[in-house]
Amino acid sequence: MDENRVTPRLRRRFKVTVGTTSWFTTDLGAGGFGAETMRAPIPGADVFGMIHAKDVEVPFAGKIAWSMRGNMHIGLRGRTGVRFLKVGPTLQALLEPGGNGPPAKGG
Repeated sequence: MDENRVTPRLRRRFKVTVGTTSWFTTDLGAGGFGAETMRAPIPGADVFGMIHAKDVEVPFAGKIAWSMRGNMHIGLRGRTGVRFLKVGPTLQALLEPGGNGPPAKGG
């Protein structure tokens, strides 16, 4: 999936709210983010939400670029990629070195 990205992604872990659901980012860039989800949304669907960091909240509108279903029976979360259509100006604070939150765990 990396080869299709126009902008690089940084490993960042932030809470995202979309409607009444909560997701958690795995990576974040100027063009969008990857997230862990309990349910995989349909690719192509429009999404609107908020990225929550320690001192910053970033509103966004996006489109589901891809999604993979998880398996609740074995504790495997779904994964989703969101491409930004519109994003708040405070996103830049999350992309700076030492952004407003800890780097995502994992490798």
